[in-house]
Amino acid sequence: MSLNLFIKELKSNLKGSIILSLSVALYIAFSLSIYSVMSNNLAKVSDLYSTIPESMRVAFNFNPNKWNNILGFYVTYFVYYVPIIAGCYSIILGTKLLSKEEQNKTTEFLLSRPISREQIVTSKLLSLIVHVLVINLFAFLVALFSCGIVSDWDFSIQSLIILHTYGFLMCVFFGVLGFFITVLMKRAKAIIGIGIGIVLGTYLFDMMIRISDRVQFLLYLTPFKYLDLNILSEDYGFEAWRLLFFLGASGILILFSYMFYRKKDVFI
Repeated sequence: MSLNLFIKELKSNLKGSIILSLSVALYIAFSLSIYSVMSNNLAKVSDLYSTIPESMRVAFNFNPNKWNNILGFYVTYFVYYVPIIAGCYSIILGTKLLSKEEQNKTTEFLLSRPISREQIVTSKLLSLIVHVLVINLFAFLVALFSCGIVSDWDFSIQSLIILHTYGFLMCVFFGVLGFFITVLMKRAKAIIGIGIGIVLGTYLFDMMIRISDRVQFLLYLTPFKYLDLNILSEDYGFEAWRLLFFLGASGILILFSYMFYRKKDVFI
């Protein structure tokens, strides 16, 4: 790893990560402040939302009957806070980190330095993971204190930690996926539209499949299947097959990124 390159990448993307972190934090705080207003009339709210077709509630993970627990309400909207918003940013950042030299025409300067291509990939990957980690950690802390204030700390902190860990792993997966896609491109560029399309596309695909009982096996083709949202379950915890997917898939993408970037024709 090149420490100088690592620090440079951390600084160059700092503004975007700060803006994203604050946006997610405000979204979480605002949603939970709404819950504090609704908490006195949960029965009426549940009756109102019970008119929504069951298939739609399943697709959107919408369970008003579980809103008597703050985590039951929080997990309903969690998928928008972290996997989608932070996931979109992660995949965009993953494509941006490895494409910026070709876009800015500074590749010749970078490759002239006494660092190998493996060090370039390692430095940029570590920068990506640090950014994703900080964003997710900040989101978790905001969620922790917001849930605590609203519910007078009457909830399982361990379950919240597990939920956000799954969210972090999904963001890492999307980030390294963007990294890998950029490696495959003949002339690298920040594919913002494609990156957002992948995240939203897999979520919409997951949502549509959940409506049908006949093709549930197709859910395993989407990363959202491996995100455990059943946070109120008594045995809620880390499951090996879910962790194996995120760690294994991310590891494979990282491995192939090293292999292909080593042989990639980088344009100057």
